[in-house]
This record gives sequence, structure tokens and C-alpha cells, in this order.
Amino acid sequence: MIHSDEKVRQMARSLLPSKNREAARAAKARIHRSARQEARQELTVWMKAGDVEDDLPSFAPWERKAISMEVRWRRDGDKVMPFIRWATARTRELRREDRLSHVRSLLPRGVIGEHALGHVEHTTAFEDPIEKAWRNRYWRRSEQHRKTHQMERGEMAQLLRTLLDAPEGHATLNRFLRERYTRKVNEQAPANRERAERLPHRPLLGVHDVLPFLDSLEPDRWGTPPPRFMVRLFLQRFKEHRGHIPSVRAALEAEGLLSRLHC
Repeated sequence: MIHSDEKVRQMARSLLPSKNREAARAAKARIHRSARQEARQELTVWMKAGDVEDDLPSFAPWERKAISMEVRWRRDGDKVMPFIRWATARTRELRREDRLSHVRSLLPRGVIGEHALGHVEHTTAFEDPIEKAWRNRYWRRSEQHRKTHQMERGEMAQLLRTLLDAPEGHATLNRFLRERYTRKVNEQAPANRERAERLPHRPLLGVHDVLPFLDSLEPDRWGTPPPRFMVRLFLQRFKEHRGHIPSVRAALEAEGLLSRLHC
């Protein structure tokens, strides 16, 4: 039977084997490949803007989040229960607030110890019940927001596809977004205006572009893609007027959100 320091090291190292190693390596390569492809496309658009000294665009901002989720999925394949049972037994007689620090003092320093500690700190025997309740509350709110966002995204995608089938629908949406973007640019300071004018707004290209277009929308600020609230506003008017584009145009013109065309 193994005791003392060697037992501690053995228990910490027992978490390292993972059942998801091959799939994790393949997923990591796929994420990086997709990020490189997107970065090349964004770089091509940036080069066409005409000013190579301008700030670089944010290349593949989703990559870090995707890698983090992949790491979490791989860690879920670690064999953690023997270590959790051992750590729980070693700290059973200690106060809850002292248990985690005691296990930290037992584990070897470095990657192995930190990796093992990360698996045990949120278990029942070690976690603060109040902190757990707050985290669960935050998780429930985040989950509700995610479900709401998915429902909204699905409805917006359906409305955009219906809009593309309506006469003058595609052209009216892109004109609306272009005019709102131009007005916003004109309201900016001269330095920001010059930079924005070199990067044209992001139009909707067609049916094949509906989902990428929705993915590109900025949640709350004006940039090369339009902000989500402006696309949502247009689709709300489209829905209120039952897909009748002349009525949508008239409503937006009356609100001062779309210029009148003089034939």
C-alpha cells in the first residue's frame, strides 16, 4: 500500500489520463483551421480598404471561446472520482472553508497540482453553499438568456428569408442599413469618420448569407456589421405590416429612419 507523499503524487497524476485525447486533438486542429480561414478572409477585406496602416480587424474572436469549451470537454473525460473520494476522506474532519487550502498544501506544485485542484474545488464537500447558490442563479439566468437569444435568432432568420422573397425586400433592407450606417458615421468625430468610411457597412448578400449575417451582427455598437437592434427594428416593422414592403418603407420614412426616394 502506498502512503505519504508518493500517495499524494499518485492521486494527483491519476487525473491525467483522459478518454477523449484523440477526439480533442482532432477538434483543436479543426478549430484552428477554421480560425485561420476566417482570418484570411477578414485580412483580404481589410487589404481592399486601401489603408494598410489602419488598425487590424479582430481575427476569429470566437476561437478562444471554442478552444476553452474544447478544453472543458476534454477535462470531462478525466478519471476524477478516485481523487475526489480520496480528497474528501482526507479533509472530512476539517472545516469546510479549510478543506481546499489543505488539499492545495498536499498537492505538488505546478500543472499537475493545479489540474487536480480544479477538479475538486467545486465538489459538494469543498464548495461554499452560498457561492454555489449564486453560481446556479447566474447559470439559470444565462441559460434563459441563451434560449431567448436562440428563439430570437430563429425568428429573425425566418423573417429574413421571407423578406428576401418579397418584391424590393432585399434592396429596402440594405438601403435602410446603409443609410443608418452613413448617418452614424457622419455624426462621429472626423478621425473616426475617416476610418469608418474606408470600411463599408455589412449588407445582406442573399439567402445563403442569412445565418452568417446574423452571426456577424454587433449587439450594441456600430461597426462594419450593423448593430442587432437596427436589424431587429426593420424586421419588427416588416412583421407589423405583414411583409408589405411599401408599407414598411412608408412607416420608416414617417419615423425619419429612411429617406424618401424622389422619382
